[in-house]
Amino acid sequence: MIIKVGNITAKIVLDSWREGLEKVSLSKIQMSMLGKSLSEAKGNVDSLLDGEKVIIEVDDMDLAQEFFNEAERIGVNCKLIITE
Repeated sequence: MIIKVGNITAKIVLDSWREGLEKVSLSKIQMSMLGKSLSEAKGNVDSLLDGEKVIIEVDDMDLAQEFFNEAERIGVNCKLIITE
């Protein structure tokens, strides 16, 4: 789901996960695409697995869309919120 709101920044909300979630891949795409450290990426994955929502802010719209698509592909239920 993509929600557009008003100066362009994007928030990716990782809501929940589906069976078969690729946990290691989720950590890897956070590190490679978003520049997160291993500990931060793993912490986000652990929080998601514990049922907590994880919010990640991204300044680059194309990167946010690419991360959103990849996260959905590997088993994350997420939203992309775009604000202007």
